[in-house]
Amino acid sequence: MKRITSDVELWGSKQLNGTFSGLIGEVVSGSADVALGNLHYTQYHLDLMDLTKPYITECLTFLTPESLTDNSWMTLILPFKVYMWITVILTLFVGGFVFYALARFQKYLNSPHSKLTEPEKNIPVKKLLVKDVGEQRNVIQEQKVHTESESAVNAKEESGLEGLYLFGDLRNGILYTYSMLLLVSLPKLPTGWSIRVLTGWWWMYCILVVTAYRASMTAILANPAPRVTIDTLDQLATNPISCGGWGEQNKDFFLTSLDTAGRKIGEKFEVIHDTNSALDRVSKGTFAFYDNIYFLRYASVKKQSQTEQNKSSEDKVSNTDQSNSVDRNLHIMRDCAINMPISIGLRKNSPLKLQMDKFILRMIEAGLIKKWLNDVMLVTFSAEIPDQGESTKALMDLRKLYGAFVALGLGYFLSISMLIVEQIYWKYVVTKSPYFDKYNRKMFYANKI
Repeated sequence: MKRITSDVELWGSKQLNGTFSGLIGEVVSGSADVALGNLHYTQYHLDLMDLTKPYITECLTFLTPESLTDNSWMTLILPFKVYMWITVILTLFVGGFVFYALARFQKYLNSPHSKLTEPEKNIPVKKLLVKDVGEQRNVIQEQKVHTESESAVNAKEESGLEGLYLFGDLRNGILYTYSMLLLVSLPKLPTGWSIRVLTGWWWMYCILVVTAYRASMTAILANPAPRVTIDTLDQLATNPISCGGWGEQNKDFFLTSLDTAGRKIGEKFEVIHDTNSALDRVSKGTFAFYDNIYFLRYASVKKQSQTEQNKSSEDKVSNTDQSNSVDRNLHIMRDCAINMPISIGLRKNSPLKLQMDKFILRMIEAGLIKKWLNDVMLVTFSAEIPDQGESTKALMDLRKLYGAFVALGLGYFLSISMLIVEQIYWKYVVTKSPYFDKYNRKMFYANKI
């Protein structure tokens, strides 16, 4: 009976009648003098028994499932971080407005309305004595010819400006700045020197951004697919999966935590008495198991070896269906919830405490604790090496290119949507206009302008 209780409740828990079961119950009741186990050096255990000096410090963390979500469709945006994308987009729009403003200002400076005409600047005012009507007509004709020559020059200048300023329209300005960011050359260089200088520096900026994006994209496609894991308490607190571990004291530890993430974890923390069922839930992607990192590494290797054996032995459809429910790789959280000291338990007011502390210090100085731990975990460490070797393979597959198909599908959707909007606008707005004539459509656009 004691064997079953130890397997189910590990070190023991408090019963309804106030007694304790398991290893803690044996020490509290006086049936055992020394309790050797994974006893945390906490106030909870100090109230029940005496603890020796800690002989090791363990990292307590969670065993979580991998690949809860697939981010392959985000391949196009993975090369840059969020703030980098925001900066690039803002620079794109600001650059378009700057090009447009410079083009308009340059066009204003070159326009004839912004400066005095030649007759006003160079021809001095003379007094004309009109003797007869014929002479007056000649003067008027000369002035008329001069005015016509000025208007011809102005029209020629305006026609020369037409088409040279690619950024004279706001929509074209944003479009051409976007095309330069994609390394598409301009159809024609602008004439204004201010815009030419800005275009040169803008091209340098585009080359740097595009080169960085291409290099990062190449690294993402060449490396193995990213593993979507839970590595911090904040990620676990916001994740919908539940979590739990052994002992009520662990639940109280998170509930009394000072940070918000720890309290959120404590609210959904479940007390687990069966480790195997907890590992099954982790492998199904619905649970995160809390324990020390050494036990989690052992449990992860053991569970994944069992999964590989089940997959290799399956030869029927029923076995295949059962294996589909266990499709998650197990991952140990990178951050530790706490680095917990581990001690040996003694009876209250035990006379062995001084001697036990002395021998534990000697064992630590001699390195026996570290050697014992390495010997125990040797099988686990050796079993983890093949998994790490297989994870370094970098093969191109269809999943890595999901982002390209997402972009293509988004382009199809937007194009079809704009086509539908254009047809609706043509049918219900353009054709309903009184100026519209299907035989003479130039009349509609002339009146519109």
